[in-house]
Amino acid sequence: MDEHWAKAYPLAAVVTIGRGALNTIILRDPAVSRTHAEVKRESGDYVLHAHGASGTKVNGMPVGDAQVLHEDDVIEIAFSRLRFTTRAPTSEMFVIPRDTPTYVDNYEVPTRMTLPAIDRRLLARGWRQFLRWLTGRRKTD
Repeated sequence: MDEHWAKAYPLAAVVTIGRGALNTIILRDPAVSRTHAEVKRESGDYVLHAHGASGTKVNGMPVGDAQVLHEDDVIEIAFSRLRFTTRAPTSEMFVIPRDTPTYVDNYEVPTRMTLPAIDRRLLARGWRQFLRWLTGRRKTD
């Protein structure tokens, strides 16, 4: 359930979440991977499987590979928050089977690199180049 946009998605055997056009729930944020996570029905429980590089949290705690979801758990992916529930949505919510992709969703753009995903050596090299440019010094090595 996406309370920010007042949308509820019915639970299916597999619900995919990500930036790509083929996902059930499309999150339009460049920090979200094309297929960031999925919720699967396994042995009577719903299990969240995280795949995205920028991380997924449940109730503020980072998710490793998989986590069983419980009533009213909050799934955080980048700047989006989804609430997991097996209860019927309120009348203020739009129930939709899946998001409809727009032109922009079908256009493949790279995932925005976030600081935790950047190689530290690459980041340090970039800062050194920026400081050289800022101070007007030339590279001597």
